[in-house]
Formats: sequence, structure tokens, C-alpha cells
Amino acid sequence: MRPPGSPTEHPRRTLAALGLSPRKALGQNFLADRNVAGKIVALARSFPPPFLEIGPGLGALTSPLADAGAPVVAVEIDRGLAAHLRARLASAGVEILEADFLAVPEREWRSRFPVGGTVVGNLPYSISSPVVLRLIELRVRFPRAVLMLQREVVERLCAGPGGKEYGILSVYLGVLAETRREFVVRRACFHPAPDVDSAVMSVRFVGEYPEALVAALRTVVRAAFAHRRKTLRNASVPFLPGGSAQWRELLRAAGIDPAGRAEDVPPAAYLALARAFAGM
Repeated sequence: MRPPGSPTEHPRRTLAALGLSPRKALGQNFLADRNVAGKIVALARSFPPPFLEIGPGLGALTSPLADAGAPVVAVEIDRGLAAHLRARLASAGVEILEADFLAVPEREWRSRFPVGGTVVGNLPYSISSPVVLRLIELRVRFPRAVLMLQREVVERLCAGPGGKEYGILSVYLGVLAETRREFVVRRACFHPAPDVDSAVMSVRFVGEYPEALVAALRTVVRAAFAHRRKTLRNASVPFLPGGSAQWRELLRAAGIDPAGRAEDVPPAAYLALARAFAGM
């Protein structure tokens, strides 16, 4: 008999053998397609190890990553799954960290990844944006990532200006990273099957931007998109002592038409606006 959680075992049977059930509150949808898992791992292995896996679940990606001999730290919030992975993968040299990824301090990652690493993750919808924001904060430590998210989320993260998908995170990643939608993963590839398809994307953070400039970027982009139906001249800018008049001056300095809308401004122009705001 195969041990629960072996690569050929369907998640439904593994969970039943462990006395566990998918937890809706954690957005748990377990990857059940080995071919898809192989494609994701091959993509991840095109980047340098070691690997940090967010939400390993039953180890569909963890096992093949470890089989390649690469160091893997897998952070899992579910106590039952963390215990299962420790028992199953201890001999493979995988370190299981039972924790909420979003709550782990940066010093912990500096300690575990002194020379940096590559992130891999199958992320539930409910934490997609917070995780991406956290990875932006950790971009020096983890300059590369391979992420599986809901398809519509990937489309938003990879979107360019001029459409409804383009938003705050699109701009952040457009300035700080190179993103690419790699392939679609159908909902039938998961247990339980979600209501929508997923997609895999790769992220490569580029450039060295001082934190003061990144903070300025966050400020001006949030202001621009706060009321995206309005023109940029009407943005709320309480952070500027000169108010709307100063805001319009900054827009013009960055080559942005105050009569335009947030969704039409390319990332490079937002970076110029952040530089003008920060005096850089």
C-alpha cells in the first residue's frame, strides 16, 4: 500500500486517510494533477534554489522540488497538514515551518535564506493580494517567484494600462518587476474543484529602488486609483501640504495629463510621479 500523500495518491484519499478535510476558511484547493505539478516545478527549477514554498498543502509541489535535491522551506498554516508534511518529508531534507507566511518577520527569512531564494506557491484567492504585497516588501530576499492564483488575479497582476484589469498591484509590479502569465490551470485539476480556473505566473523583481521611492510610489498610486472613475486632477491628496494645486504640478512634472484617468497612466509615468513627489 502506498503511504498517504505519495505523489500518485489523489488528495481526496490522502485527506481521508489523515482524517482531514479541506478548510474553506483557508481557501484550500489541493492540486491533484501531476502533469500540472510537474510543469510548475520545472518552471520553478529554471530559477536558482533554495526554494520557499507558501502553502504546500499535501506536498504536490514540495515533493518534486525536494526530489531534485534543492533545499526547500515550506511554510504551512494548517497544523494537521504541517504535521503530515514533517512526517512524510523529513528524510527529504524539507523544512516545514508551521506559521502564517504574512506574519513571519523579515529577520526570519534573512536567517533562513541568507543569500536569497525563489518563492513557489499555490495561493488562495483570499490572501493573493496581501501575499503579493509582502513579496514586494521582500523582493531583495526573494527576487523571483512562481505563483499559481485565480486566473482573473493573474490577469490583473500582469495587466498593462488602458483596461479595467489594470490597477494598483499592476502598477507596483510594472515598476518593480517583470511578470508573465505562463499557463492556465483548469478548475478540474484541484480537489475540491474551485468555481474558477487558475493560472501560473512568474515574477522577476528588477532594479534597485530605495525604500523611500517605493513608499512614495505606494502613496501616489493609491491616491490616483482611490476614485478611478474620476480624472486625476480630482484625486484626494491630504498628504500634500499644497493640496490639489501641488498634485497637479506633480502630475505635469511627471508628464501626466491631469485630465486623464488612473488606468491610462503607464508604470513608468507613475515612477516619475513618485520621484517628483519624493524629490528624487
